[in-house]
Amino acid sequence: MRLSGPLFVLIGALCFSFSGTIQSFAPEAATPFTVTEARMVIGTLGLAAFCWTAKKFPNSWSSFNFKFLVLVALCLYGFQLLFFSSLPKTGVAVGTIAAIGSTPIWTAIIEKIVYGKNPSKIWYFSTVTAIVGIVLLNLENFNSTVHWIYLLLPLLAGLCYAGEIVVAPKAMEGVSSESAMVVVMGLVALINAPMLMFFPISWITTAQGLSCAVALGLVTASLAFAFFFTGVRHTKASVASTLGLAEPMGAACWGIFLLHEPYSAWTLLGIGLILVSILVLSLKSE
Repeated sequence: MRLSGPLFVLIGALCFSFSGTIQSFAPEAATPFTVTEARMVIGTLGLAAFCWTAKKFPNSWSSFNFKFLVLVALCLYGFQLLFFSSLPKTGVAVGTIAAIGSTPIWTAIIEKIVYGKNPSKIWYFSTVTAIVGIVLLNLENFNSTVHWIYLLLPLLAGLCYAGEIVVAPKAMEGVSSESAMVVVMGLVALINAPMLMFFPISWITTAQGLSCAVALGLVTASLAFAFFFTGVRHTKASVASTLGLAEPMGAACWGIFLLHEPYSAWTLLGIGLILVSILVLSLKSE
C-alpha cells in the first residue's frame, strides 16, 4: 500500500469534515434533502469540469462499471438518509458514535466475508483508539436515555458507509477515480431529485444560500470524493474506514477554531486519541 493512498484518504476525510461548519451558515429553510441535492449537483459539475479539462473521462461510456457505480451511489445515499433521519431520535452525539464509529467494524466484517481478508493487529489498536476518541469528542452531549431500537438507523448508516468503501475500488476499475465519482454523485442527485417536490430549494437563490451550496459542493463533494476515493483505491478498505474517522475530529477542530464552540479537556483528549490512531495506522500499515 502506497503512502499516498492513506494520505489522500485523510485529505478527503478532512474535506468532508467541513460539511457541518459550512452548513451552519446555510439559511434556516435548508433541509438535509435539499442540501444533499445542491451538494451533489454542484459537486458533480465541479468534478466533471476538472475531469473534462484534465482529460480524465474515458473514451467510451462502456468503460464505466455501472453495476458497481450504482451500488456505491445507493450506499452513499443510504448513509445520508439513515444518518440524518436518526439524529432527531438519537441526538448528534450518539448518532455520530454509532454511525461513524461502527463503519470500520462493518468494513472489516464485509472484507472478511467477501474477500477473506483479516485486519492487521495494528488496525485493532488504531480503530479502538479512534472510537474512544470519538466518544470523548461527544461525551458532554451524550444522552444515555436513547432507546436501543433507534440505534439501528445510525448502525445501518455505518453499514452503508462501509459498503461504499469496500465496493468503490471495483466501481473504479478501468476508469479514473474522479470520473467514477462524477457518475456516482450524479446518480445520487437523480435518486434524491424527487424529494424536491416536498422540500423547497428556494433558499439557494439567496447570496448566503448560494455561497454555502457552492462551498459544500466544491469542498465537501468535488474535492472530498476525489481525494477520498483516489486514496481508497490504493488503501485496504478496513484501513481507509478507520482513517475516515478523521472526519469527526476535523469537524470538532473547525467548530472550535472557526465557530468558537466551547470545548473541554475531554474534547482535546478525544482529538489527541484520533490523531494518534491516524499516525499509527498511516505509518505502520502495510
